[in-house]
Amino acid sequence: MTKPSLLERLLIALGVLPFVILFALLATGMVRTYRNLTGSMDPTSSIGDRMIAMRTGSVHRGDIIVFDYPLQPGVVFAKRLVAVGGDTVEIRSKQLFVNGETVVEPYAVHLDPTIYVASPTLPEPYRSRDHFGPYEVPAGTFFVLGDNRDRSSDSRYWGVVPGENLRGRVVLLFSLSRGFRRL
Repeated sequence: MTKPSLLERLLIALGVLPFVILFALLATGMVRTYRNLTGSMDPTSSIGDRMIAMRTGSVHRGDIIVFDYPLQPGVVFAKRLVAVGGDTVEIRSKQLFVNGETVVEPYAVHLDPTIYVASPTLPEPYRSRDHFGPYEVPAGTFFVLGDNRDRSSDSRYWGVVPGENLRGRVVLLFSLSRGFRRL
């Protein structure tokens, strides 16, 4: 058996390096893994997908964040961050507006073509699903929505996420069918 060349050893090392880095980040707590248990983020993240989240206090509109569910601490949710403290959120006929501007959301899906009329007499989830706000997001909080908009329990129904509930920002998704995907 011949000894691997320098180039072959270098390629092996480069192939192993990402796994060594990921292991080190997991061991230090800088990143954590979570498993998606609901369909609220379909098609971005399907049931059973693994999410790798980096601990950070710096998140931006459009990020998928992981946080403690405000109504049941210890239960972890992952949703799309659509507005931060000081922003005004509104949904009209399933279209998201932040600070009066239309938000282009290629990741959002609406599987039900029905648009319920804006009426305070409608029961939830129909009242807030297709029409919401305007609502000013309080300072230090986040307004989140699931990408599967017609089938998501999110800020439209239970309110904003306090900043102290933030666990991190999802940076990688992994599924057996689609492999690793960077966000």
